[in-house]
Amino acid sequence: MRINLRVDQYLELEKLGLGVFEPVNNFMNKEEFFSVIKRNKTIKGEIFPLPIFLDVSNKIKDNIKINAKLNLYFKNKRVGQLKAESIFTCNKKIVCKKIFGTNSNNHPGVKRFKNIGSFFVGGKTKFLNRVHTNISKFELTPSQAKKIFSKNKFKTIVGFQTRNVPHRAHEYLQRIGLENADCLFVQPLIGEKKIGDYTPQAIMMGYRALIRKFYPKKRVILGTLSTYMRYAGPKEALFHAIIRKNYGCTHFIVGRDHAGVGDFYKKYAAHNLLKKYEKTLGIKIMYLKGPYYCKICEAIVTENTCKHYSKGSKQIIEINGKDIRKILLGGKKPNNKIIRNYVLNSIRKCKNLFIK
Repeated sequence: MRINLRVDQYLELEKLGLGVFEPVNNFMNKEEFFSVIKRNKTIKGEIFPLPIFLDVSNKIKDNIKINAKLNLYFKNKRVGQLKAESIFTCNKKIVCKKIFGTNSNNHPGVKRFKNIGSFFVGGKTKFLNRVHTNISKFELTPSQAKKIFSKNKFKTIVGFQTRNVPHRAHEYLQRIGLENADCLFVQPLIGEKKIGDYTPQAIMMGYRALIRKFYPKKRVILGTLSTYMRYAGPKEALFHAIIRKNYGCTHFIVGRDHAGVGDFYKKYAAHNLLKKYEKTLGIKIMYLKGPYYCKICEAIVTENTCKHYSKGSKQIIEINGKDIRKILLGGKKPNNKIIRNYVLNSIRKCKNLFIK
């Protein structure tokens, strides 16, 4: 039987095949799916917080038989095969609550999960062929990244996850990473994201400018991650840490509201979850606060290094993706303390800044 994959499904298959999601190598069967959701662990007890699944429609589900071999196609090319061990459904409200901590349709991860197919097919998965997309040119595979790290004799590599263009707060965190490791691996997530998020092209133009002009060239590696954004807050922070370990990183930066959206998660909820698993996670977590710009200190600082922070204070300039969007759209005056003019001007050369 043939199943035609959406681009997001293909990219999940590709990541399984390339070892990005180790220890998970297959689209999850029913037992694995619910084990991960309930325990943040696979059936074998390995830490893994989010389900990796292949959703299908009711019509397709009715034509699948247990132990059937399914041929997976993308852009009319056979890219994989799956032996159907289980075909199952779930109560999406309960699952959303477990993954995202909410059932609200205002949460983009919840909305996406409710809108995909209601049935899932899992089992032994083979990745056969890679199909290059318009974002593939930005990406490094785990094996490619490890070869670069080895060639440069990097012993410690700190990973940085982002879905935004680089601003001064991100730069502050990244420089802390560079102080504590031989190499900084900046890996923006450029898979499917919500409307209003930055395009891959805008993100890459910003980071290329920052690295070219301001960072030590030989110690910063830029490569992307093409998987969809879950917006799952703490659980996704744990997921991102596991992925960076698979790329060869020894350290991973987790700042405020990692992988969060709106006000759905507490500021440092990701810190709290990761601390429960760090001893057996296999990668060192750098728990970093803030940052923000303090007019009194005249510097980018955090709650740990500045005594002037209070919410709503006129002496504090919060730095976040929302403000950068306003600057790029002309609704807010550019401020070199928030985002470097050189980086800003480079981003503005991109034809399509935001996902529509």
